[in-house]
Amino acid sequence: WRPVQAHGTSSHGARLYIQMLEQAMEEGGYSLEYMRGLRTTLEHNILLGQLPDVMEGIKKFGIIINVNMGMLGGVPFNMKVYGDELEEFAMPVKTWIDQGIRVTFEGGGNWRPIHSLITRQVEVSDFGVRLAPGEVAEIVTLLPDEGVDRVTALKMTTNWAAEYVMAEDTLGSLEPGKYADFAVLDRDYFTIPVDEILDVTVVATGLSGEIVHGQDVLGAGN
Repeated sequence: WRPVQAHGTSSHGARLYIQMLEQAMEEGGYSLEYMRGLRTTLEHNILLGQLPDVMEGIKKFGIIINVNMGMLGGVPFNMKVYGDELEEFAMPVKTWIDQGIRVTFEGGGNWRPIHSLITRQVEVSDFGVRLAPGEVAEIVTLLPDEGVDRVTALKMTTNWAAEYVMAEDTLGSLEPGKYADFAVLDRDYFTIPVDEILDVTVVATGLSGEIVHGQDVLGAGN
């Protein structure tokens, strides 16, 4: 069995997960190499932070951190209860990556997660509470220095995501021998103003080299 998708909401939750892996390794007589080969993961990680003992455990087992940028919008509500010092725990993605930890993210069917990874701007949201008709969500910026560049954000959902599903031999990049999965966008993701990333549209999609969406657009030479 591969232990993945445990919810690492907080630093202590991650600590308990690491303790569980330690116990499993000891009881099963598994080597650390074997445990690392499982590519265990932690999900969401809203307030994981970067406490030394937790980071040491994540590096030891090669745990992949998977973030949900939408959930970051709930942190301002947590800060009202626990204080502003809680902000330093709010998904320090760049620091994790700089420390050599593999980080991926959950997508929501749009470009907002990538925009949030770059700008650290999130919509404030209290889980379970819906906006009233016409109400606009407040936008806040949390730990702006933890924003990543566009290339890194893209790797998190392509090359590194392929590692997450243990399919880097066939997915994640366009290379000989891999599935020709790709998307054609309506603008250049790498050069447009950062706020335009939210408006990027997929005009065509290819799976294994076959166009499954947008045949009419490509056929018209657009």
